[in-house]
Amino acid sequence: MMPLYLTSARLAPSMLTKALIGFIALVCLSLILATAWQMNQSRTERIATARIAMSNIVLAAEQQAQDTVRQADNTLRDLVERVQHDGVEGEQRARLEKLMAQAVVNVDGIQGLFIYDAQGNWVANSFSHGAPPKNNSDRAYFAYHRDSTDESIHIGSIVESRSTGDMVIPISRRINGDDGTFAGVALATVPVAYFQTFFKRMDVDDKGVIFLALNNGDLLARRPTLTALMTTNVAKGDLFIRYLPYSDSGTAVIKSVVDGVERIYAYRRVSGLPIVAAAGVSCEHVFAPWWSYAYRSVASIGVITFALMLLGFLLYRQIRHLITAENELNTARNALEIIARTDSLTHLPNRRCFDAALQQEWGRASRNHSSIAIILLDIDWFKQYNDRYGHLKGDDCLSEVAALIASCINRPGDLAARFGGEEFVILLPETHLSGALIIAEKVRSAIEAAQIEHPTSPMGAVTISSGVVAINAPERESYKAALEEADRLLYCAKTKGRNRVEGHSMAPAAKPQFISQPALDPGHC
Repeated sequence: MMPLYLTSARLAPSMLTKALIGFIALVCLSLILATAWQMNQSRTERIATARIAMSNIVLAAEQQAQDTVRQADNTLRDLVERVQHDGVEGEQRARLEKLMAQAVVNVDGIQGLFIYDAQGNWVANSFSHGAPPKNNSDRAYFAYHRDSTDESIHIGSIVESRSTGDMVIPISRRINGDDGTFAGVALATVPVAYFQTFFKRMDVDDKGVIFLALNNGDLLARRPTLTALMTTNVAKGDLFIRYLPYSDSGTAVIKSVVDGVERIYAYRRVSGLPIVAAAGVSCEHVFAPWWSYAYRSVASIGVITFALMLLGFLLYRQIRHLITAENELNTARNALEIIARTDSLTHLPNRRCFDAALQQEWGRASRNHSSIAIILLDIDWFKQYNDRYGHLKGDDCLSEVAALIASCINRPGDLAARFGGEEFVILLPETHLSGALIIAEKVRSAIEAAQIEHPTSPMGAVTISSGVVAINAPERESYKAALEEADRLLYCAKTKGRNRVEGHSMAPAAKPQFISQPALDPGHC
């Protein structure tokens, strides 16, 4: 079973308010954090998916570039070997051109094949014999082979074909003479449109991009194509500056230097070739569904949060009403408690308050083996005062005497109370008889010095008589005997002429041994 203290306990209204606000704040924060985490996860997943998709496209573009260049290179190797071995004169030239034309038909991606002599003149080509001879000594690829002994394949920047007017990528090899000197160039041209047609089959958005570029940044092919493709260089872009110098492959979010579109790119250097393949999908396309999801999520969380806050506000108002009502009730209860414990005439604690304090302090004195004293006071000839002045004036006299008694009590633990009628009582914890007698005499003197007019008194002014009793380590229930003894001593003071103090120190036993000890004139009653 649940413990009783758990079932009966309840939160204070202020704690309930704090708990309500904390709970609503925790729920709202949890919803926001959970939604933010889901949105971040969704964003991360979309980026990861885009990176994978672009990496696959780049791998396909790399493979296409490798296959095309490899086939072109194999064809060029064969041509260079034939030229260096058989030459290009007479029937050999016709035979060579026929083979070159057949190779163009058989090898996918090659637009044309050409043989140039050491001066850059066309010696043989894959086109018909009717084509007018041309000189290509001004081409960059020709100058490269003429000035370099490198016999490996060379891929040049885009040029405009002098045969067809198309943009082509020149792939060439050096032809050496028998003595190793430069004897010409074997050239294969790959149309840019070949790669761009292949790129169109790749799945990228309208603002996405796929391109091949040389290591120096010159573009070889691009989807979407550019009007100034032949003269466009991307070497100053982040891909070539920040990423390729440190890694031959990878992914990155880059803003294009060509069109300013921010994309998620995948890139890699084509193995064995001076070519870079890259593909990018626009961030706008990647995050368009995510933004839609984010807007819906934020709107949902906003509605839920608003509803929770509205509900919390309504509950908060109800709790505040409860707190206000409870505070008012407590104030009224405290006021009633004060009224119940205070004498309405003298504003001193009443008999009920005194009895509760006496039992509490008496029990403490019994436990701590300490002393406690009681002073019982009575106004002398007060009936005659009422008969002379009336009860209203008598009430004023009682109030004035009560104020004088209260002024003589200084310690926080001491208590002065109205005992009933014209009687007052003073409770003095932790006090021996001598100290109690001093207090009693102080009160008597203060009232006598006040000279409250009382013509029917032999003293001519209001006075009091007091009975003082003190006991050390009292028994728990002996306070009644102490009050009786104080009353007896008060009566003794009355019989001895009034306006005096009679005191007695009681033994802890239930039946005290009487010792009369007045404050000013000790004697026996």
